[in-house]
Amino acid sequence: MSRKDTILRAAQRTAKEAREAASRKNKRKEKSGVSPHRHCSICWKPITLESQPPVCNNLECEDSWKKKDKSRKRLTIMMYFFPAFAILLLIINILQS
Repeated sequence: MSRKDTILRAAQRTAKEAREAASRKNKRKEKSGVSPHRHCSICWKPITLESQPPVCNNLECEDSWKKKDKSRKRLTIMMYFFPAFAILLLIINILQS
């Protein structure tokens, strides 16, 4: 048996094992009786998949998520603005000398 055949058989065996494992996992999900869902980003309560923003109907969770989202956006802007500003100052310094 050549090396190519050995590798091919090993790959086929691995693919078969992966399919069997995925099949077992899917059967377990079907038996659990839990419908597909996601969790609130703040309190981790189950919510629907379509829920946007990813928070439950609790006002505290919505307020907290809005604050976190605003902070995330501000951080993103700063991460682009400050390096750009530093590069601008460096270019100005180089041009003046």
